[in-house]
Amino acid sequence: MDTSPLSSRPVMSRGDRVALGVTAALAGLVAAGAAVGGVMSVVQALRDDPLTLHGFPLVNALTPQFTEPFGQVSEARYESVTLTVTSLPVSARWPFAAQSAVTALAVVGVALALLWLAVRVLRDRPFGRSMTAALVASAVLIAVGGTASQLLGAAGNGAVVDHLGTAITGGADTARPEGYEGLTSYALDLSLAPVGVGMALAVVALAFQIGARLQRETEGLV
Repeated sequence: MDTSPLSSRPVMSRGDRVALGVTAALAGLVAAGAAVGGVMSVVQALRDDPLTLHGFPLVNALTPQFTEPFGQVSEARYESVTLTVTSLPVSARWPFAAQSAVTALAVVGVALALLWLAVRVLRDRPFGRSMTAALVASAVLIAVGGTASQLLGAAGNGAVVDHLGTAITGGADTARPEGYEGLTSYALDLSLAPVGVGMALAVVALAFQIGARLQRETEGLV
């Protein structure tokens, strides 16, 4: 009876292969959809069409009138508004186009890395330099893309305010010493979550690199 390590190596079941195949197909579809959606968003942002901006931050926001009859509500305010702006110059549009591009690029990178991982596992070789490189690239895309997306969005909002004029930013008003309701000239609520996700993925890439080294050493002993 052959008791060599090669004959005792576990074989992947058909169900596992089907699941991996479905995962690879879905990852490919997500990558293709994100690429197409990113291109369409970039084109829409750069075209001379009305541009809709969601979550535009407000300053000196008024208390919503519908909350005034409720004594249990001690404080209420709007924090953002959705704007549809026309006749924006290219200088105010390119940050939103770049924001769409980096966001789509991050999604495409992660989806392609997942696709490549599924293919490598199907070939019974999950470890390797190419897999490590794909994971590192995904980590960089998530960390840099997620942070850059927030910075570009804030820069775009600031460019829109500059285009509309300073009168829209909630300046001085004799009737309201604190000023009047308007748009924030520049606001950045930076989230470091993409950096944390990127660092976690970089650790996974390091684990794959160690796994690749152990796989080569094991193959050398066989």
